[in-house]
Amino acid sequence: MRNLHSLSRIVWYFFYYAFAYHLPQGDRWGIIGKISAGIRRFLCKSIFAKTSKNFNVGKGVDFCYLGHLLRLDNHANLGNYLKIKGNGGVRFGRHIMMGDDVTIITQDHKYLAEGYDGYVKGEVIIGDYTWIGDRTIILKGVEIGEHSIIGAGSVVTKDVPHHSIAVGNPARVIKTRH
Repeated sequence: MRNLHSLSRIVWYFFYYAFAYHLPQGDRWGIIGKISAGIRRFLCKSIFAKTSKNFNVGKGVDFCYLGHLLRLDNHANLGNYLKIKGNGGVRFGRHIMMGDDVTIITQDHKYLAEGYDGYVKGEVIIGDYTWIGDRTIILKGVEIGEHSIIGAGSVVTKDVPHHSIAVGNPARVIKTRH
C-alpha cells in the first residue's frame, strides 16, 4: 500500500501541481498537447492507487492531494478541471468519457442532535462505458452503473442503475438504454 506521506509521493505531487497541472489541454494543442497529456499521465501513474496502460488526465484536474485514493481502469478519461474532494476513494471503470468542470465529493459533514460530529465518507464508483456531462456534481457513496449517461449540470445524489440516462438536480433516471 502506497502511503500519502512517502517522500516519493510528495515529490510527484509537487511536480504535478507545480508544473503538469498547468500544461495545455491534450486535444487542442497538437504535439504540445500530446506531450502535456503524456507528462500528466506519467506523474499520475506514480500518484494514483491504480492506473492502466491507457488513461487520460485533463488539464487542471485537482484531486486535492488524494490521488492515492483513485483507481483508473483502461481508457478512463478524466475531464479538464475535474475536482475530487473528500477522503473517500473513487473508482473509474473502463472507457469513461467526462466533460469539463465535473466535481466529485466523497465526504460530507455528520450531524447529530447535539450538533456537528465530524465527517462521513463514501467511495464513488463510476461504471464501465459511462459518459458524464460538463459541470456534473457527484456526491459521496454514489455508484453510477455501466453504460450510463449523466446529463450536463446534474447533481447525482443516489445510485444510477446500469444502462440509464439521468439528468437534473437531483439527478433522476429519465430513460433506459439498450
